[in-house]
Amino acid sequence: MTGRPSLPDAISGRRGTAAAVLAVSLLGLLARLYDLGSRVAHQDEARVAYWTLRYAETGVHEYRPIVHGPFLPLVNSKVFSLLGPNDVTMRLVVALVGACLPLSAWLFRDRLRDSEVVALAVVLAFNPILLYYSRFFRTDVLLAAFTFVALGLFVRWYDTRKDRYLFAATGSYALSFTTKENALVYALCLLGAAALLLDHRLFLARVRGRTPGAELRRYASGALTFDPMGRLSRDARGRLLADLPDAVRARKRAILLSVAVVAEFFAVVVFFYAPRKGGYPGYGDTEGMGLYWSLEELAAGRPGMFVAVVEEALVGSWSKFVHQWGSGHGHEFLRYWNDYVRTMEAGAAALVALAAVGFVADRYSAEGPRDLVALGGYIGAVSVFGYPIITDIPAPWATIHAVVPLALPAAVGLALVGRWGVDAYDDGDVVGISAAVVLVLLLVAQVGGAAMGTSYREPASPDNELVQYAQSSSDMKPTLETIARIARENEGVDVVYYGNEFDMPNESNADQPPAHPGGWFERLPLAWYVEAEQHRLQGSDADLVVNSTSDAADVEDDPPPVVVSLRNDAAAYESSLDGYRAYQYERYLHSSTFVVFVDEESLDD
Repeated sequence: MTGRPSLPDAISGRRGTAAAVLAVSLLGLLARLYDLGSRVAHQDEARVAYWTLRYAETGVHEYRPIVHGPFLPLVNSKVFSLLGPNDVTMRLVVALVGACLPLSAWLFRDRLRDSEVVALAVVLAFNPILLYYSRFFRTDVLLAAFTFVALGLFVRWYDTRKDRYLFAATGSYALSFTTKENALVYALCLLGAAALLLDHRLFLARVRGRTPGAELRRYASGALTFDPMGRLSRDARGRLLADLPDAVRARKRAILLSVAVVAEFFAVVVFFYAPRKGGYPGYGDTEGMGLYWSLEELAAGRPGMFVAVVEEALVGSWSKFVHQWGSGHGHEFLRYWNDYVRTMEAGAAALVALAAVGFVADRYSAEGPRDLVALGGYIGAVSVFGYPIITDIPAPWATIHAVVPLALPAAVGLALVGRWGVDAYDDGDVVGISAAVVLVLLLVAQVGGAAMGTSYREPASPDNELVQYAQSSSDMKPTLETIARIARENEGVDVVYYGNEFDMPNESNADQPPAHPGGWFERLPLAWYVEAEQHRLQGSDADLVVNSTSDAADVEDDPPPVVVSLRNDAAAYESSLDGYRAYQYERYLHSSTFVVFVDEESLDD
């Protein structure tokens, strides 16, 4: 030692650690809320937001596996009703949950060092993939967040034996099943990782002179003598065995606690998966059933509908899931895996490097591998290879499910780099300090540059590896605002979709899913913006009227203020649109050009 003062440790102690985690989470919240509505809606965002708004207006809903779990439609319907529908309110719930995810690092405070807890919060707050998809109306961030929080709460319950953690963990885990079907994949990954952790223990037992069989019997004995009121000493355990009534009461409490936890899980699942107001006509077998109707019937002493609703929420939803996703998806693994890896390179290169360092350093440390760090490493590694197999399309958001578990060993790696720097400072090691500073600057530059480019500078660019093909690469927001202004001023039909791809024989077909027959899905993302504007105009003297046709004469005879068609179809009518301005956009990243003709006179104030 050189005698110079130690580097101040700003995060030493529990209060400092908690303050640091909170500060990181607040910065993550700001990063997620900043300019949240700037990007044009992705096709998936637009269709789910549209049907969510329809549910907010009609109260009719049922589980549709093609749009995944019912959490976002049910929750966002309340947001739309309270704050109005737009791109900000559409993404708000996901942004808030994504911003809360770094707070979950505090749950692991007894399993990680203080510096690792803060590092975990940093990784979860600013990883570019998590940041981008926390600003996206999809359920993947919600699924990962609810599952990760449930893991933290289960760990806290195991460490403290306080029942409130068990109930909170069960609630969070149940919510994960309401977001997306691959909550089942998380369950399988956890079981597989748990088996590997058991193998850790059996291997270490042999090293320490115990046989694997004896170790297994020891664990089984511990499970059989488990006391939910706390870990019992040997003497206390003996007293319980001597006093049978007390032992029975302890077991009774354990049974009641188990029943309560199971009931809580299924209550959450049933609440979200139960149909509302009979569901969608012609889609499922829910006609005449609804959750709130069934509760009224139950209160009146008629439980029949309630039983049917519970059955539909559990058995019916499972049948729909199996029918939609149970057959698997045949595709070339290497193509999907290469796409997955490219996304990880663009948005998680630093995280993967830190995770490798943290996993190896923890595994070969003097204390031996920690279960939590190993768990994250195993699940993350399996996800990198597993999701390219099970996904139905090349989807960059699937990388979320590797990034979140890998955050655990990555936090260990990041904290290790920080400790190297601190130790070098304490020792007066100029070379070590310089190396640590350079390494930290490189990490900040890589992560910060990737986050800035993917989420803010080019959030819809074809060059952005985090962008999926169904994202429009065009900035059509000014034209959308113009269409809204026209609707407020024009009387009669405001927007006409032209061409076979956009035409619907009856516009009311889009009132409920699946919006067939007709070309409603081909209108996305415009259909969402038109519906949102129609909702905003309710109660005023104005409205937004939409029509469609495949006959050019309908446009030529009485041109509406706004005409939308594919670029190739516009030749049939555009010569008759004198004084109209044409705006050309892409519905997807590329190769999907459509044109919007706007009457110049409608733009005059």
